[in-house]
Amino acid sequence: MTARRAARERATLASGRLQVVETRRPGPRSVRSFKILLAHDARAATCDQLARAIEAALENVEIVDASSIDDALLASATERFDACLVCLDLPPAPVGGARLASELVNSNHPVVLVTRSLRWLPPDRPALQKLPWIAPDARTDEITSAIAAATSECDSVIRARAPLPGDLRGAPAFRARR
Repeated sequence: MTARRAARERATLASGRLQVVETRRPGPRSVRSFKILLAHDARAATCDQLARAIEAALENVEIVDASSIDDALLASATERFDACLVCLDLPPAPVGGARLASELVNSNHPVVLVTRSLRWLPPDRPALQKLPWIAPDARTDEITSAIAAATSECDSVIRARAPLPGDLRGAPAFRARR
């Protein structure tokens, strides 16, 4: 038996910061942390400012830092993220970041590209052109709107959210013998 999380809504505070709240319950609503995967080259200081800006833009945020494609894929397979920010500087740049972004999109994760220009995207991946993107030195309002754009598409009827770890989609149900 698998447990499912309650439906959520994203609310924007007067300060412009996003928070996630549980819905459809009477009384006070509890706030849970917003979980972000930031995949970037740890050897470069390009995205250091971005991590601080994410903390300023989102209330109650937890940032999981992945410094390689393998780290990011492992984290996305074992945890559920509200958004995945993928820097195209991930080695081998820009193909490494584009490959990671493609794999995350194919597994229904909400993705925001981190790049100064979309010209770095490989021409053989046209789906990545449609993703929201921000520069590494983006302001808090740009970060908030890019994450909102990525997550609104994932919450739509067209594209399902990534499964929770342990969910068996499409697998037959097993019953214990008596």
